[in-house]
Amino acid sequence: MRQVEIAGSYYKLGLNYGRIVAENKLNWWWKQPTESALAFVKECEREIAVHAPGLLEEIRAIADVCEREYDLVLANMTISYWQLSACNVVAVSGNQCRNGRTIFARNHDWLDEDIEWVTCFKTHVSTGLPHIGFGFADVGRSGGVNQAGLAIASAAIWLDRPNPGLRSNLATRWILDTYSDTRSAVDYLKRIPHYDASSFLIADKEGRIARVETTPEGVGVALAEDGMLAAINLIQSEGMQHLDHVPAEGELVYRHKARITAWYDGHKGQIDLNAARRLCSDHEIGLCDHGETRSEPFGTIYSWVAELGTGEIHVAHGRPCENEYKAIELEAS
Repeated sequence: MRQVEIAGSYYKLGLNYGRIVAENKLNWWWKQPTESALAFVKECEREIAVHAPGLLEEIRAIADVCEREYDLVLANMTISYWQLSACNVVAVSGNQCRNGRTIFARNHDWLDEDIEWVTCFKTHVSTGLPHIGFGFADVGRSGGVNQAGLAIASAAIWLDRPNPGLRSNLATRWILDTYSDTRSAVDYLKRIPHYDASSFLIADKEGRIARVETTPEGVGVALAEDGMLAAINLIQSEGMQHLDHVPAEGELVYRHKARITAWYDGHKGQIDLNAARRLCSDHEIGLCDHGETRSEPFGTIYSWVAELGTGEIHVAHGRPCENEYKAIELEAS
């Protein structure tokens, strides 16, 4: 897995990462937006300027160092469709774990062809919190853990059309940079406009866990009542299910939901990193996906688990049933 370490102001982060993008030709996927798409991008930009302004500075720096138009980079880093995604996220509070620490686990299921672009970012913006996060070649993060012991990741929810607002990976990035506890992160997701629909799972080292299901039309929040919550590709909040558009692959989503519940019931009180890794990597009782229901090469392209408050994330690049989990440490800058 590609690893990137960047630190400084948002503009400096962009300069540093922009050099990596240019040197490694990671901008191969940038496409010129149509006139109508660019108009929509500028609507999103206005919302980002209010709710995550530093990310625009970072995008501008990337454009500067890559010698590309700002609007081109902006468009490719703020809008897209993630409807193929089939991720799973699980968190268990410390009182149900063997070591007394909150466990957080996430499988990222996506197109196999993109596995080489997965990046582990160690990021420390000078005005915020250091974090370990994951993404592709952009400023967003699909999930991660920050120095305060706050973890977040999301599972995409199928949506017919986007809305001017923040894409889920931009909101995740801003939360990792900014917030130390679950309540603050939840409040942020409740007040921002959302570009797409996602099921966010958030947990902190104190064991506070929340699922926040966001759509352009509304937000639903659930708190862990029995020590565990999961985010899947499905709206679970009462009164919001009509906003979901589950495709043919939806059978897998329901199977994963049942497996998570069965795993938790069978390990409650004794959950540790090994149990979390087994959940993520097993095929009979777990969540490892090889794309059996898909026509294109698809499956789990990376997996990570963490005990919050330890400063470590354990990551398997590729199918977790085939690849070893390796520890990555977050060092304070």
